[in-house]
Amino acid sequence: MSPTRRSLLGSAALGVLGTFAGCSGASDPESASVRRQASGTDPDPTVLKPRNPDGDRILLDGSEVDGEGEPISVGRELVTSAERASDLLVAEGVADADRERIRSFLDATDYDAETVYVSPAGVRSCERLHIESVSWEPGRVDYEYCRELRPPDEACVADAWVTLGLFFRLPVALDGRITGSGSSGRSPCRTTETEYAVIEGNATVPGNDTAIDAGGDSR
Repeated sequence: MSPTRRSLLGSAALGVLGTFAGCSGASDPESASVRRQASGTDPDPTVLKPRNPDGDRILLDGSEVDGEGEPISVGRELVTSAERASDLLVAEGVADADRERIRSFLDATDYDAETVYVSPAGVRSCERLHIESVSWEPGRVDYEYCRELRPPDEACVADAWVTLGLFFRLPVALDGRITGSGSSGRSPCRTTETEYAVIEGNATVPGNDTAIDAGGDSR
């Protein structure tokens, strides 16, 4: 018995659908690979943590000004090029040693393969953040941290808060779009190399020139 016209058309339609399904399936692995490359976690990230004990800003945008002609503050940002990095200025109040470290950190980044994520934070003067990991996906960066005491020979004021900037070097080239970010932490750190447990609650710890000149946190 010869096939009907309807059955032939039905077979042809299934063939066309199968062809499109095959093409769609063939492209999925490549798309998934691209997504995997844009998402990841670094359990031991390269991060710079400069402080500004005398102000509420770390970075300024030299390419934009406010109504008084002053550079505006930089909040969360993905720095994706050397050109953009050159626009960034360090705010007054940040130690000279930290200013140099920030510039060296930005200049040493390979923006063809890396991205710098900048995020403002706050911390008590006598504490520091230990970054435990950083994760990223398209448009979003998250990090995990814990708090511990700074060494007793570093200058700090008990119960005072200072502005902290976090500069993460991510091992991936991301675009500059950022729609969300987050952080989670605990205090104190569960495991630490710190051998001291307390700083007098109402004392001002003077520190010394070596600690002050070193700039920023070491961990």
